[in-house]
Amino acid sequence: MHYKILMTETAIADLKKIAMDIFDVSKDAETALKFVSELKSEVTRLADFPRSGAVPDDRNLVCRGYRYLVHKEYLIFYTFEEGSDTVYVKAVFNAKRDYKRVMRLYF
Repeated sequence: MHYKILMTETAIADLKKIAMDIFDVSKDAETALKFVSELKSEVTRLADFPRSGAVPDDRNLVCRGYRYLVHKEYLIFYTFEEGSDTVYVKAVFNAKRDYKRVMRLYF
């Protein structure tokens, strides 16, 4: 089965913030856009392999069906339902942040 990918408004805002943060440090728009493109590329593989992400070690997140991908120092949190045709990308943020605390803001 091939899944559709739906980026939530939160995830889109996260990607924009990541791009701006990278630009602020590097002063190079191409570097920022390239990195965001890499993150999006990771997300696209979920269309064929939605179970490829890791299962978090937080029961609340597991109960809500969350999984995550790791790309360099960033985490991409998403959900999907068996029998559904859509993967929902919920959040993207730096792994240095406490993901349990960050994700609690989403539920």
